[in-house]
Formats: sequence, C-alpha cells, structure tokens
Amino acid sequence: MAYALMMLGSGVQLPFLPLWLAAKGIDAPGIAFIVAGMMAIRMVSAPLFGWVADHFHKRQQVIMGCAVMAFVTYSGLGFVEGFWPIALMALAASFFFAPVFPLSESYSVDASAALGLDYGRMRLWASLSFLTGSLGSGALLTKLDALDTVWLMAGSMGLSVLSTFLLPAEPEALAKPKPKAASSMGAVRFLFATSFPLFLLAAGLAQASHGMMYSFSSMHWQSLGFSSLVIGLMWAVAVMAEVSLLAFSNRVIERFGPGTIFLAGITGGAVRWLLLSFVESLPVLLVLQTLHAASFAMTHLGTMHMIRLMVPERLRNRAQALHAALSGGILMSTSIWASGPLYHHFGAKTYLAMMGISLVALLIAVPLLRVSPRVRAAADT
Repeated sequence: MAYALMMLGSGVQLPFLPLWLAAKGIDAPGIAFIVAGMMAIRMVSAPLFGWVADHFHKRQQVIMGCAVMAFVTYSGLGFVEGFWPIALMALAASFFFAPVFPLSESYSVDASAALGLDYGRMRLWASLSFLTGSLGSGALLTKLDALDTVWLMAGSMGLSVLSTFLLPAEPEALAKPKPKAASSMGAVRFLFATSFPLFLLAAGLAQASHGMMYSFSSMHWQSLGFSSLVIGLMWAVAVMAEVSLLAFSNRVIERFGPGTIFLAGITGGAVRWLLLSFVESLPVLLVLQTLHAASFAMTHLGTMHMIRLMVPERLRNRAQALHAALSGGILMSTSIWASGPLYHHFGAKTYLAMMGISLVALLIAVPLLRVSPRVRAAADT
C-alpha cells in the first residue's frame, strides 16, 4: 500500500515539471540547470540521511520526516516567482525527497530477503504509482493550465507523505541494531576502495543515460504535435512494460541471474536511445517505450539484487544511498545538464549521446563481471 502512493509525485514531476518551468518563462538551458540541480543535490542528501538511518537505527523515522519536508517545499513552489526563487525552492524540495525512495528500497530489499517475499512484486506498485501520476496528470492538464502542474505535484507529494506512515514495522531481525563486524575504516574501504564503486559507476551510467528522456522528451513530443494526454500515455506505456517485468522478477532473476539481467538492461538502453534519435511516428514511439523494461527495470533489478548480495547488511543503507547519490545525483544531473544545450542545438539527436553513455556503462560492466570475484559471485547467484 505504501508503494502504491509513494511515487505519485514523481509521476507528475518527471514528465511535466519541464513543461511547467517553460510555462513560467524559463528557457531550455535554465530548465536543464534546475532539473540537473535537483538531481545533483541528491549526492548530498541521500548519503547524509542514509548515514543518519544507519547510525541511529531510525530508518522509518528518517523516511517519514524527509517526506513531510518534501511536501512542504514542493508546495512552496506554487508561491515563488522568478528563476532563482524557483530554482532554490526546487533544490530544497529535491533535497528532502531524495532519501525517501532509496531508504524505502533498502527496507524492501532487506525485508523481502528476510521474509521470502518477491521484491519485484512489491516494487511494481511504485511503478504503478508513477504511472497513475503521469497518466492522470496528463489527462488533467488537457483541461487545466500548464501552470497548475505545481499544485498537482504538491498534492501528489501529500499522498507520498501518507504512504510513509503506511510502511509496516520492520521485521524483528532487521530492527535490531547489528553488531559491528568491522571498523568504520573497513566500511569506507569496502564502499570506496573495492570493485564495488566500479559496479556503482556502471549502474549509475546506465541510469544516467535516461537524462534526455527525463528532461526533454516531453518537450520534444510536444514539439511533434502530441497532446499532454498522449505524452502521459507514452510514459504510461513505459511504466507498464516495467511493471510487467517486475511482476515476475524472482523468476527472471532465478532463471538468468542478476548479472545477465543487468547487462541485458544496459544493452536494451543503448538500442532504445539509438532508435529514439530518429523516430517520430507515434505507433513506433509507443513500441520503443516498452524498452523501458530493459533500460530501467532490468538494470535496476540487477543492481538491487547485486547490492544485496555484495554488501554486508550493516552497510546496505549507506550503499543504497551512495547508489542514489551517484546514479540519481552526480551522473544523472550531469546527463540532464548536458542535455539542455544539446537538445537546444540538436533536438532528438541528443539521444545519440545517451547511447554513448550506455556503451560506456557496458565497457565497464562486461569486464567487471568477468574479472572481479565479488561482482562475478553476485552476478551468478
């Protein structure tokens, strides 16, 4: 139930925030700056609150507090005018919302392993939540003004707050503080000086290749003459493809292993971006949107399972936070920031740069899965 409400706000924000910013008179480089900044600030807030959750063993309380502050700051966007006030309020909103989902993911992965549940079948409700937000807001915005988007985001974030209070209590085995089997320096060495950072880099690049999609695809589709409802539909198709995979995630992982799924996802992303560089036909675009099951869902599923298998339990909140900071923060913000001027000059051909990012991720991942004993062992489990 918590997952069913948690991503409503993101479902509104991701497709339609750029359109709202454009309606406020902000140009493409300015939109790229704000959206990229909202991603970049995650590199600070996600690890910070991940450390707080680990140190004080208060994961659920941290999730709830951050969600409340995110709702307050997203609501504040409706009361500010001008580039810098909007940018600063948007950064504050992202700062507080950034830890909510990765910490919830950490809890879900741990709990599913501890209780024998299917993580993917829980996670798909977050995808359906995103779908409801994107498709519902797309339909509403055919009747409302683009400037009303901010109130749809704020209201959806209010439901996200409610979702955090619906999180079940952690299983007893997870709620108890764990004995420290190694020093803090041991934790630092594991998180920063083993093959694990290279794995995070490959995973982060694979997700960062979505930068053009997440920032300017809606504007591109609008320029092709598609309505807000059709744009919401295209996002909905992507999410439904993602959900279809997640519904059978345990079977997929057991059949192929997380490493194979991880590589297949990155490869699917490269193919998706290549084709999106040239396609303008709505039926073909809808078909290509189903590749979100590969570029996002397979990559994410492989990443989550490999983090669970590689990382000691006492470090998983921090590992998830580092993944969020690198993937959704540093790398994604760079990708989105670069997409601004690239889209301004080259339009849809910006997807070719996203394909290049996917290929770099593959160049890191393929040898890593072959050479690193730790990564190879997790990949084949």
